[in-house]
Amino acid sequence: MSEKIRGEHLQRGAYVYVRQSTPYQVRNHLEGKERQYSLAERAKQLGFSKVVVIDEDLGRSGSGTQERLGFGRLLASVCQGMVGAVFALEASRLARNNRDWHHLVDLCALAETLLIDTDGIYDPRSLNDRLLLGLKGSMAEFELGLLRQRARAAFEQKVRRGFALWEVPVGFIRTEEGRIEKTPDRQVQRAIGNVFQKFHQLGSARQATIWFREEQIPLPHAKLGTAGKEVYWALPSSGRVLQILRNPCYGGAFAYGKTAPRTVIEDGRARHQSRYRKPQNEWKVLLVDHHPGYISWEEYLENQTRLEANVAWGDGESSGAAKVGSALLSGLLRCGRCGRKLQVVYSGNGGRVPRYGCRGDRGDRGSSACLTIGSLRVDRAVVRSVLTAIQPAGIEAAVKVSECTQAEDDEKRKALERTLERARYEAHRARRQFDAVEPENRLVAGELEVRWNHALEQVAALEARIAAMGERSAPLNDERKAELIALGDDVWTLWDHPDAPVQLKKRILRTVLNEIIVQSERESPTHRLILHWAGGVHTELSVERNPSGQHRRRAERTVIELVSELAKVCPDKAIAAILNRLGYKTGQEKSWNASRAACLRGYHNLEPFQRQDDWVTQEQAAEELMVSDTVVKRLIREQILPATQVVQCAPWVIDRRDLALPAVQAQVQAVHCGRRLPSIVPGQGQLPLE
Repeated sequence: MSEKIRGEHLQRGAYVYVRQSTPYQVRNHLEGKERQYSLAERAKQLGFSKVVVIDEDLGRSGSGTQERLGFGRLLASVCQGMVGAVFALEASRLARNNRDWHHLVDLCALAETLLIDTDGIYDPRSLNDRLLLGLKGSMAEFELGLLRQRARAAFEQKVRRGFALWEVPVGFIRTEEGRIEKTPDRQVQRAIGNVFQKFHQLGSARQATIWFREEQIPLPHAKLGTAGKEVYWALPSSGRVLQILRNPCYGGAFAYGKTAPRTVIEDGRARHQSRYRKPQNEWKVLLVDHHPGYISWEEYLENQTRLEANVAWGDGESSGAAKVGSALLSGLLRCGRCGRKLQVVYSGNGGRVPRYGCRGDRGDRGSSACLTIGSLRVDRAVVRSVLTAIQPAGIEAAVKVSECTQAEDDEKRKALERTLERARYEAHRARRQFDAVEPENRLVAGELEVRWNHALEQVAALEARIAAMGERSAPLNDERKAELIALGDDVWTLWDHPDAPVQLKKRILRTVLNEIIVQSERESPTHRLILHWAGGVHTELSVERNPSGQHRRRAERTVIELVSELAKVCPDKAIAAILNRLGYKTGQEKSWNASRAACLRGYHNLEPFQRQDDWVTQEQAAEELMVSDTVVKRLIREQILPATQVVQCAPWVIDRRDLALPAVQAQVQAVHCGRRLPSIVPGQGQLPLE
């Protein structure tokens, strides 16, 4: 036994630290792991009665980028004075970085703990041993760095020659020589081609995903570890479609080093977080025309530009993807005061009325917004200018409508036919498996029968979908084509057609317009728009703005004047009843009630109804004359009792002094006596008795 091992060391425990860097080493390098575990027997031979094995760090790197629970437990035990000696196969098992290694050596020197490996026994308090331990730690770190440097240099040298040393994306296969080739499966090739075609047609990865999911058309997914030779089919997600569109491999290019990890310092250690995409000019390897692709490299670059433009971040420069909102100019308008993009805000019933607004510095210094404008007149004016410019292309566009519609139906049918062909193959394969099994083996035969029936159900469902699609997508006849050509001659009719998608309208506007500068003064009666066309031409457009307090949901002027007169003779409840009988509606196309009538009076500062002593209504006149309402109505009709009426259905207004007229009193006395005086026909003259 070495003289460095004293009694106080033997009274404490011997801690054996076991570690291998990767799970692959744990599974395959079994001899090295056994050598580390055998250090427990050596500790007993040296006289240690208590031996503790720490193997929690199997499969974890000692470079310092990963947290090691076992190493932390070892340090804690050393600090508590529980460790007499630390056993390790070599210094690299304990740590591959100087920080962890020197930390352990310092703690062992303070706690009088020995370090023991296969080469010898070391006391960290001894200068010679401490120097040797420092060299061992530095060599362990240098060895790891040197191995990584050599492996990375060899790997990148082979990659620069165009050898694929990783899994290739779906639609390609990796040969034994490391080359990339297209998959020979035509169904997979057509499916990948459809992804790029739908993105070019719809202009958005999300819209392309929605189309595939609504049409129930699956996309291929590569199985890991098969070099792209085995695939399975499933409905795509938005991330899957986006991954295909962003991969330069489909553009025929070989790229490496497109991403890099984010390194942060946590608790004094470097940690690798999620990776981020680097700009194309920072990629380590980019070989254009390396292999046959599904699109050209120019088309790939155009797709990346469109994807970047579809992402709208706050006050960014991109206009974002064309969405289903009714604001046609979203992403095109820019404030003429501060230069920021105008944002869209929806309001009204159900949030269907869009407005464009610029917040300016409102979020920074609490100031008011720069401007806000309604969308109806602005959208209509800009659309009129654009359609006037593209009117000559209307007929050609209408002719292509039928071709695009027929081509899309053919595309769906071909995709379903390819899926049906594969489903029939799977059904025949299931039948062959069922026929090959022995009838006595009922468990296997039953499972194969279930698979066969499931495959037949899929074939029947696909055949039904193809038959239904053939009935719906009949070719256009000459009459229908003539109607489409007539629509193309009238672009406005085609634009306002209810089946015209909003996304297509927005894409048309963004194709011919780069941006629109909005200049609006508070006292100006118009909005001034400067249209920046795609060809570099700038034109100016003036749009009339609503005066303050005027909007399309305000009450008619006739109603306001009528309420002003009616408020003098009747309360709000009677006013609402009169307006409803006359067929008037509110600005929101609703019927009137007392509350709405009161709100209208208050908004326009109209005086409420106040009872006056110098006039009475028909009911009040009947009460004072002690006759029925019918008698008073007859007297008014025969023009015996003077009365006025603001409008038809409004109450009669009678001067209180007219109730004492002789003709009125005579009629009232006759009614009280039970007789009726002869009626007077209005407008008839009095005849002489002679």
